[in-house]
Amino acid sequence: MSYWDTSCLVKLYVTETDSAQFDAYALTTSQMVTSEIARFEMWTTLRRKEAEGQIAPGAARALFQLFKDDVTNGEIILIPTDGAVKTAFDAIIDHCHGHLPPLPIRTLDSIHLAAARVAHESEIVTADKRLRDAAIFEGFSVFPPP
Repeated sequence: MSYWDTSCLVKLYVTETDSAQFDAYALTTSQMVTSEIARFEMWTTLRRKEAEGQIAPGAARALFQLFKDDVTNGEIILIPTDGAVKTAFDAIIDHCHGHLPPLPIRTLDSIHLAAARVAHESEIVTADKRLRDAAIFEGFSVFPPP
C-alpha cells in the first residue's frame, strides 16, 4: 500500500497528461490509503474541473460516485483525522517550522503527511512539489521519484 495525495487520486478518475503513469502505478497495489480530507478535496477538484470545462457537464458527480464506490469497496482507505493524526500533525508542523531555514508546509499537506504516518505508510504518491519536498523532509519516499 501507498499513501495517495488527492492530486494523484484525481488522475485516476480524470484523464490528465500524466494519468497513465499513475493508473499503471495504482495497479501495483491492492489498496490506496489517503486522509478523509481527500473526500472533500476530490469533490472540490472535480466540481472546479467541471466548471472550467475540463470535464463534461455532470461528470463531476459521476466521477465522485466512482471515487466513493472505490472507498466503499475498500480499494481506497480513508484515514480519519482523529487524535493520532492531530498528534502527528503537531509533530510535523514543529519539525518543519523548527528547521533552519523553516520548511514551508501547508495545512492540508501536513494533515496528509500526518495521516500517512498514522497509517504506517512509508511512501507518498503525489504530483505536488511542495508536498513532495515536505514528504522527503519527513523521511517518506515519494512516487514518482525525484
